[in-house]
Amino acid sequence: MTGKRNAPSVIIGYGRAGRDLHHRALRDIAGADPAVTAVDPRPAEVPGGQWVPDVRGAVRALRASGHRVSDAVFHVTVPPDAHRDCLEQLLSVGARHFILEKPVAPTVQEAAHLVDLAEVTRAVVLPMSVWPNSRVTEAAEALVASGAIGAPVAYHMEQSKPRFRRSLQDRGHASAFEVEMPHQMLLALHLAGPVAEVTASRGWDLPLPAGRLAGLGGAEVELRHHDGTTTTLYTDLSSPVRRRRLHVHGTEGTLVADYPVSGDDDFGQVRIVGSTVHRVVQDAPLTRFVEQAYAHFRGEGPAPHGDLALHLRSMELIDAARATAFRDAGAPASREAA
Repeated sequence: MTGKRNAPSVIIGYGRAGRDLHHRALRDIAGADPAVTAVDPRPAEVPGGQWVPDVRGAVRALRASGHRVSDAVFHVTVPPDAHRDCLEQLLSVGARHFILEKPVAPTVQEAAHLVDLAEVTRAVVLPMSVWPNSRVTEAAEALVASGAIGAPVAYHMEQSKPRFRRSLQDRGHASAFEVEMPHQMLLALHLAGPVAEVTASRGWDLPLPAGRLAGLGGAEVELRHHDGTTTTLYTDLSSPVRRRRLHVHGTEGTLVADYPVSGDDDFGQVRIVGSTVHRVVQDAPLTRFVEQAYAHFRGEGPAPHGDLALHLRSMELIDAARATAFRDAGAPASREAA
């Protein structure tokens, strides 16, 4: 990748995330089909690589190619409720370098266990953190640091999209707080720093032609950071259009950053309202994260932004926001739909 010898790659779980996101990122970095071992109980076609049904098969494949297990990078893309067992199994066979798909765990308690596990074993576990490592975010941070808008006082982040069909077909999320909000919360912590409190939160139902899906229409969260700045996170899952947008309001102006909304066009834009400052940025943040992670494993650079502790704090805040939003109405457990 980029002409440098990388550690062998093992993808644990070759479903959508493993095949279409992680493996695709590895191909984009290499400019070809890299030698990847995919672990999945279901047989799979692995371009340029090989399929094995379990971790023992991956260990044998690594050794057969002259690698130690500790040499490899393991992409953990199994469902979140299997992350703990998967990491513990991989650690038991000698694995030490991991890229962990988000969410890192199904509960705050499980995430805290993973933080402790990584610390005790001294394993390097890098959770997937897309927007903190985006070139759009980097461009926005550079403009803010230059003083172009004065001192930041408030942030507003929106990730909205029409999600009717997927919400009907995929019952894996209980509310809108679990769809786009984790991405936004992580970015808020990265940009504005530690949060002192959740000051307000609300969620609403997803309307359908006949009936509704409780809690899946959208959510809004307001935060106060320790330095006094505020952040508003907003997601509308009944929006007619896709939008990934950041506003940074400063004492002397406002910055607007628009992130790529899909894989169809990998360009974002950053501008200062009322000014000629307008930058177009090519951005593939997931691929960039993976590239930075491998460089870090080689000892050639810092870890990407967004460690396990930051993911844990993000989950704690989302839990608090969800509890506040549904405190009076009750948890959105029932889902009415035609």
